[in-house]
Amino acid sequence: MQRFAWLLKVDGGHRRLTGIWALLFHLTAAGFAAFYLYTSGFGLISTESNRGVYLMLTSVLVFMTYPMSRRSPQHRPSIIDMIFIAAAVVSVGYWIDQYVSYAIFRVSSPNSYDLAMGAVAIVVMLETSRRALGPIIPIIAILFLLQLYFGPYLPGRLSHPGMSVERILEFTFSTQEALFGVVAATFATFVFPFIIFGAFLERSGAGNFFMELGTAVAGRWRGGPAKIAVMTSALFGSISGSSVANVVTTGAFTIPLMKRTGFRAHHAGAIEAIASTGGQFMPPVMGAGVFILATLTETSYLTIAVMNIIPALVFFGFVLVMVDLEAVRTGIRGMPPSETPRVRDVLRRGWYFFLPLVVVIGLLFRGYTPEFCAFWGTLTAIGLSMIRSETRMGPSGIMQGLIGGARSNAAAGAAIGSLGVIIGGIVLAGLGLKFSAVLVDFSGGHLFFALILVTIISIIIGMGSSTTGSYIILSVVAAPALIELGVPTVAAHLAVFYAACLSNITPPVCVAAFAGAAIANADPMKTGLAALKYGITLVLMPFSFVYVPGLILDGTTAAIVHSTIVYLLGVIALAVAIQGAEPFGGTIGTLRRVLFGGAGVLLMFPATLFIDVAGFVLLAAAAAPTVLGRRRPAVGTGTVD
Repeated sequence: MQRFAWLLKVDGGHRRLTGIWALLFHLTAAGFAAFYLYTSGFGLISTESNRGVYLMLTSVLVFMTYPMSRRSPQHRPSIIDMIFIAAAVVSVGYWIDQYVSYAIFRVSSPNSYDLAMGAVAIVVMLETSRRALGPIIPIIAILFLLQLYFGPYLPGRLSHPGMSVERILEFTFSTQEALFGVVAATFATFVFPFIIFGAFLERSGAGNFFMELGTAVAGRWRGGPAKIAVMTSALFGSISGSSVANVVTTGAFTIPLMKRTGFRAHHAGAIEAIASTGGQFMPPVMGAGVFILATLTETSYLTIAVMNIIPALVFFGFVLVMVDLEAVRTGIRGMPPSETPRVRDVLRRGWYFFLPLVVVIGLLFRGYTPEFCAFWGTLTAIGLSMIRSETRMGPSGIMQGLIGGARSNAAAGAAIGSLGVIIGGIVLAGLGLKFSAVLVDFSGGHLFFALILVTIISIIIGMGSSTTGSYIILSVVAAPALIELGVPTVAAHLAVFYAACLSNITPPVCVAAFAGAAIANADPMKTGLAALKYGITLVLMPFSFVYVPGLILDGTTAAIVHSTIVYLLGVIALAVAIQGAEPFGGTIGTLRRVLFGGAGVLLMFPATLFIDVAGFVLLAAAAAPTVLGRRRPAVGTGTVD
């Protein structure tokens, strides 16, 4: 019985469930994940059941593990929690049961039960988001509901005739356009199966393997622990797709290691935060927002993943160069050989952990749906866990994998209901096109200024929100403006998505930096500012997708290769300018930093041949003292052949 003692204790979401409540949570979570693992493989389920069950059980798990306030019981749900759980089950269950009847007989004529259940469901979803993610998203959702009613009082172009309470409730609840719309469908169909896949892949031992591989590859280099953080976050991020989950998982190992070898606390937290943020656009899995992006642009997930390969590699390459130059500037060395395994030994012990990713990618290339690929990737991970006794998954291990996937989803999916309310408010009032018109007006019709406004708006909207939440809002209010100004649809949405990722590292509210700062015992604001320095390319990427289309494979092969090489040289030059150090060792003066910075900007945005040439000239002038100095023998030493 000792093997199953874990069933009677749950530690998560600020509440520690024990006894029967822990058992109920585990059974609910395991059943929830098993249901969607089954649907991802076999797909035998109605649309209303797929979306409804997802929102219902996500809310149930959140109410069980996230207390209403600090005064709430910490080892069991309160009476209020049980009321919310019942409300979630009854209201969403009613929608699942009545949707077909509504769609056939009651469209535009909801009955009193439809309206009452709609009001209950909206309150339930807002409270679900508030408990797991804080008040920002629910407040935004409430504002979008209020603007539907008070439309005549809105200023300028945002004004509209206004809607009755009955119309607002009907559209938000009874249709598949808002609460149960595309966001809920995407998470239930695509995102949750990949979260389950990530949970099983980590339990199979792949997480430890990727960590050990990063240590073996980069541990001995100068600043090795920071490079381990970057590499393991890239590898682990490709299976987790969550910046905060990535920080707390890999950061628990890498941040103390960075501090031990000489990195300042806020720099250690910042490096982990920015590297973990990159996991959201690191193929093959990426973050939840990418699935939404693929759905909204009607582009295959595989196409989006392939388009992100070069931007992701450029991003992580820049962070690696920044870390290396930080080590040069501060004299931080690598780990001792006794603490770093050999790459050959690590690969020999765990090379097969790449197979689940190969299965997923292979099936995607064969044309199978993403959720089907996640299903077989999960089964492959379970099979591979049997190779070693310490990772072998029996019935207990499989159940823990299902529970781990459901718990991760509870945090990731808590915002989905509220985001559906926001989307419904935007669609019903026609605000998408109105916001776009306002954005175009503010920018004066200039694309460059429009991109600046999108970046600023993304930081504001992203305060306290997830990347997915920020992107969903921006995809409706900002992406159409870029499209109107001539940006291709996918490029516009990618620009908006990368801008949404900024909220993870930009103060005053930067969730990934806060998580890194907590582990590093550092000041969150200093950590956020340092993360912004290490990830400055994340600010520039939205502009790059518009002005350097070759980065997202738009153009001829020659143009793509040329753009990538020149852009890489540009980001390296920019890193040298920011850090004031160069890869060969030593610091540089102000004039050379300015030259490197100018070269970086020109090479990253080569609009014309003249700008290209000017960038190379500045780069040559900046690098000349180093090149000539390395060729000239030291005075008095002579030469030896």
